[in-house]
Amino acid sequence: MKRTLAAALAVLALTAAPAMAQFTDVNAIIQSIGTVQFSRAADKVSGASSARVERLSSFLGASSAGQRLVRAEVRHERSLSRLHSNLMLSPIAMQAIRASGFEVNQIVALSLDSEGSAILYADDL
Repeated sequence: MKRTLAAALAVLALTAAPAMAQFTDVNAIIQSIGTVQFSRAADKVSGASSARVERLSSFLGASSAGQRLVRAEVRHERSLSRLHSNLMLSPIAMQAIRASGFEVNQIVALSLDSEGSAILYADDL
């Protein structure tokens, strides 16, 4: 009986709504800028069903990440411009950005799940 219950719980955990790929530290966020996953999410963000904004300063390693972030922003300027353009097409994303007190050009990364929920990461370093 215990095995059956454990198996059922495992199946439920795996078939529940997909978890959003969230970042745990600022270095992972910086490394994501300009990647294939970044580009795919940027292309889909205009159709986001919900959005929220997270401040980079709230992540581990933020205090020492300023220069790395600046270099990544310069190196991936075209990818970030594409993200910003797509964000401006999304009323939901723009509402979240404005409500958080940021401008669209301060968004430097994002996570988007298969349900269309977006987490936008804002540069406040």
